[in-house]
Amino acid sequence: MISQSCFDIKVIVNELSELANARIEKFYNTSSGELLIKGYSASKGKFTLRALRGECIHLTDFKREVPDNPSGFTMLMRKYLSNSMILEIYQPYFERIVIMKIKKGAEEFFIAIELFNKGNIAICSNDFKIINSLKSIRIGDKFLRNGDVYDFAKPVFLESYLDRLEFKRIIKSSSADSIVKCIAIDLGVGGRYAEEVCCSSGIEFSKSPGLLSDEDVNALFKEFSRIYMNVKHYKNISAFIYLRDEKPVNFSPMPFNSMAGLKAKPFSSFNQACDYYYSNSQIISGENENEEVFDSKINNLKARLFQQENYFKELESESERLAKIGKIIFENSSIINPVIEKIRDAKNSKTWEEISLVLEHERKNGVFEAEIIKSIDSSTGVLIIQLSGAEFPISINDDAFSVANNFFEKSKKLKGKIQGALVSAGNTRMMIEELKNKGAVNSCAVVEDLKPEKKWYEKYRWLKTANGFLFVCGKDAVQNEIIVKKIAEPNDLIFHASVSGSPFGVLKNGVSASEEDKNQAANFILCFSRAWRESILSDVFCVEKEQVSKTAPSGEYVSHGSFIISGRKEFFTGLKLELGIGIHGEKAIAGPVELIESRCKNYCILKPGGIAPGKIAKRLMELFDAKNLTSEEYLAFIPGDCLIELP
Repeated sequence: MISQSCFDIKVIVNELSELANARIEKFYNTSSGELLIKGYSASKGKFTLRALRGECIHLTDFKREVPDNPSGFTMLMRKYLSNSMILEIYQPYFERIVIMKIKKGAEEFFIAIELFNKGNIAICSNDFKIINSLKSIRIGDKFLRNGDVYDFAKPVFLESYLDRLEFKRIIKSSSADSIVKCIAIDLGVGGRYAEEVCCSSGIEFSKSPGLLSDEDVNALFKEFSRIYMNVKHYKNISAFIYLRDEKPVNFSPMPFNSMAGLKAKPFSSFNQACDYYYSNSQIISGENENEEVFDSKINNLKARLFQQENYFKELESESERLAKIGKIIFENSSIINPVIEKIRDAKNSKTWEEISLVLEHERKNGVFEAEIIKSIDSSTGVLIIQLSGAEFPISINDDAFSVANNFFEKSKKLKGKIQGALVSAGNTRMMIEELKNKGAVNSCAVVEDLKPEKKWYEKYRWLKTANGFLFVCGKDAVQNEIIVKKIAEPNDLIFHASVSGSPFGVLKNGVSASEEDKNQAANFILCFSRAWRESILSDVFCVEKEQVSKTAPSGEYVSHGSFIISGRKEFFTGLKLELGIGIHGEKAIAGPVELIESRCKNYCILKPGGIAPGKIAKRLMELFDAKNLTSEEYLAFIPGDCLIELP
């Protein structure tokens, strides 16, 4: 596989900036040496960030098998960084290193992912002191230990190379036997970008650097600078995978002239292109699963089954013990309750020390009620009772019936867990049998097939109106800013509910839309405003792009995600707080009920109510039984707590 260059990583990191403020849920490792960081972002939903040491880093939509037992280093990452928040992702000095700044509680950490040589991963404190690393960190002849300050390797690519005279000096003084090697190694951008610079400049790869004319050097410098500026400022990025015999053999963040002889497959982001290239390369190069791996899987499943069966036995034994104690207490309540009352009354006039002396005296005289009290915890007022071969605690503020009932309830809960343990053990037995029947077969499925590529607008809340106009609205303040500043164009209409706490929405080419289309957009955005949560009706208005600004009157401030609206507004009234949701093709869609009814054979109606969105999503999954859809895809269209109404 081709390793990502410093320029590739710069483009990747630029796209990863949208993960700022995302939540990291958990870390995983794979047998291939990958680190998988799974989390949730308000703009992307659930995501998986994949890093392969010494090779690449990118978001992935491919599924990968993870070991049942994570590595020690992965467990360490979980300990320090699970349920944390990503503050920033950046690339220092154009080096092949990615730094993730993480916050957990009040503490900040750094993850350094090295993609040069064989790669490494280090966890550092907020002052960049190393907490631990996947392997020893070597800088030149020096090895860094835990507690040392993480030291960045000397950069290979320097921005000073963008000085025309410095560029010429490096070319002319190079000892490389070809110009392509000179650019790749001396300038530190790697072979792919070196070939592209030469190809776009019309310079032969094999030409000696010392024999280049000034015109040749100037042509090289022009192309080198163009690529650098595009990469640094994320300009003219148009990602491609290049195929030979329908197999991916290369990739680029912009069209490469050097790949002209290959079939080009476009992608909407460079992360997606890298994901396709690296994940498919894993599938193609997958080797046959050997007997050792097969035996390891069988042994792991047998070990799991052993633990599950032991757990079942422990649950069963404990449930029976609790039920037995509850029965003893219930059947002996006529003995226990008087004992509790006697101790409680004595406490009103005596100290615990005096009560203990009385009990000791009564035990010597063979008083049964005293003999069943094994001990008293004077700090809590809890008696330890021994009766009919059982020992149990009971407070002087309780009575026998309530204590017996507590034991019965605990026993009942454990019986519920027993059923789950039986199912889990049964599933494991089936997995063992299936694996034995399958045997040690080819295991090329390191990863599973890619999910269907999403449209750009699917990261937002979206609607296609009756006449096919696209309407998108933001899920949070960040998306509101993007929608108004970057997505809205002069012919679009911008929508907002008249109630505070409304998202902004854009109806693409809305100036040409009919009243029906605009009303559908208005009803859609109303449902995702605070009006839904408060169960109040509100008007919605729309304006043109030039009427929306971030410029506040003197002395005032416009918060992130908010805008100043000026000029005439077009209002929409008589809207409904209800939303149709259904399955159209292979996607979940939502919108005004009449629109969804016309497009979906299977749909239902959401109205404000008291059931949390997560539970609603699970109910929709059961109702529609669309096996290719996850709960996350339904959640994107659930405005808040609601009720489901069937048509």
